[in-house]
Amino acid sequence: MSDNKPESQNNNAPAEGKRIEITVEIVKEEDFKRFYAIGAIGVNNIYDFRISFYNDDPELGRSDGVRKVHRKIGTEVILSPVAAMELARWLDQNVKDYESKFGPIKTQGRRPSEENKNMTGGAGNVLDGYA
Repeated sequence: MSDNKPESQNNNAPAEGKRIEITVEIVKEEDFKRFYAIGAIGVNNIYDFRISFYNDDPELGRSDGVRKVHRKIGTEVILSPVAAMELARWLDQNVKDYESKFGPIKTQGRRPSEENKNMTGGAGNVLDGYA
């Protein structure tokens, strides 16, 4: 004998029009470390985006006219393309929020192409603040 009640295909699905509440608990790992970075460099490929955060440690007191800067990578973050896109959106929105509260962020006036030349250590390039 058959029952004429309709079968539910997904017993865990919410009824139409009802919202599901999701609570996210944020917990820091035991080995969590905080790192202040003055810059970032990175690469990407079809699989992921890799961002390395660094600090510079300039050598002082060179008399031969050559100044050396030690660029120390503190950490690298590897992101999926979707996570990288979300990070870009988050950064863009938060920079806009910051500037609306505190005014435009002042930079050294470098263009990205100049920054990339500086990172490769090309001859004749001077890193801002180290000249």
